[in-house]
Amino acid sequence: MFNIYYNRVSTILMLILEEFKKELQEDTRIDEMNLLDKQMMLPAIKHKWVARLIEEKRNLNGLKRKKKNLREKVFETLQQNGIPTGIPKSSLDKKIDSSEAILKIDQEIEDKEIVIEYLEKVESIFKSMTFDMKNIVEITKMETT
Repeated sequence: MFNIYYNRVSTILMLILEEFKKELQEDTRIDEMNLLDKQMMLPAIKHKWVARLIEEKRNLNGLKRKKKNLREKVFETLQQNGIPTGIPKSSLDKKIDSSEAILKIDQEIEDKEIVIEYLEKVESIFKSMTFDMKNIVEITKMETT
């Protein structure tokens, strides 16, 4: 059951990253015809990508809270059903962490972390894009003189 879920989540992750990739290609494409437009739009484009990064970080925090709450519920359920005495806490933690619900959330957390890493790299691309545009303008000036 978990493998089916994992494959579905991984497919969703790949679709998200592919969509981001296409959009990033459009946002970073610069030529002589659109240079001024891109310069004027750069702050808005940066804002769009930073907003996505923050949203994904918020989603990750939500998943971590969900996992913590789920762990507490599983532990309470085990307590209500009577945990045999003498079981080490580490064994109990392993049992809880190997539950299917926790494994699903862990996979979602890993995928969110990948998306966040991607978006952080996108942010660094846009930080350097201002300098790239300046260099393009300088090269164009040199070519026309």
